[in-house]
Amino acid sequence: MKNLFFIFCCIIFLSCSKNEKKEEAPIEKIEVKDSITIPEKDEIITAPKLVFTVQIAALKNENEALANLNDVQVFQEDSFTKYRIGSFETYSDAQKFRNQIRKKYKGAFIQALKNNNPISIQEALQ
Repeated sequence: MKNLFFIFCCIIFLSCSKNEKKEEAPIEKIEVKDSITIPEKDEIITAPKLVFTVQIAALKNENEALANLNDVQVFQEDSFTKYRIGSFETYSDAQKFRNQIRKKYKGAFIQALKNNNPISIQEALQ
């Protein structure tokens, strides 16, 4: 009896699975209308990036409190660890920010960076 029941279940299972039709999603054709040529890395010419930032400290030893400030950038130059805050497109924006933080960071000054390398303010303003 068990065998008969097993055979009956197998027949029902097989007959149900044969009748099911599996539908596949239609494949969309993508037509390329225009193509562009991406220049090689050496061919890309970009203008040097000039930004103004406010330097708040230059220390012989690293300072964890300064390094953990919001938006601080830490640079190693010569034998100093320099801490700078902000990134401004104009000198006047950097000057406004420096004036706001000058009470807390008395020696803060504006530093011009061209491609992340320090340059003089005179050169940056030309």
